[in-house]
Amino acid sequence: MMPVIMLPPAGEFDVKMLEELNASISGLNLCSSFNLGDKRDRVIDIARNVVTIHSSCEPNKLATLTPKRWVNFILYCQQIDNEAKELNLKTRPVGFCLHLGDRWYVSVTGGYNCVDFCRFYVPYGTSHEHVHATCDGISLRLDEWAELLVLIPTIHERHPELVAICAEAESLLRG
Repeated sequence: MMPVIMLPPAGEFDVKMLEELNASISGLNLCSSFNLGDKRDRVIDIARNVVTIHSSCEPNKLATLTPKRWVNFILYCQQIDNEAKELNLKTRPVGFCLHLGDRWYVSVTGGYNCVDFCRFYVPYGTSHEHVHATCDGISLRLDEWAELLVLIPTIHERHPELVAICAEAESLLRG
């Protein structure tokens, strides 16, 4: 007589893993990856409409741009770039900071030749004007920033759902 093998009940992790496997097999899980800069240690990964910028050398250095944060990033990308260009021109002090959503900010600050993506927090008992930077985030050198700007059309071409999300947000802003 053959023994009967009883599988343990499927846990939440098993179900999630099967759903991810099914989505990737059916083509719903489109992924892209791009390297930035001369050192090639900054990587952009896109999966399920989430853009992650991370370091291949330091795994804790990363910024995650959800669709909401990506929309805010795209809407203000030109303004961020103008401030980044001002770093090289040095015609005025640069101190730019933009909230992308969910306590994530992008900043360009004089004295640092980079564009910084960083998560902030509000200490307990203080008002929201008193935000402080966490260790979560990543900085892009200016050459990596320039390369990211060049890659945006390619990212949108490969991930049209991101374009649709941006277009919807722009139409809501225009009324």
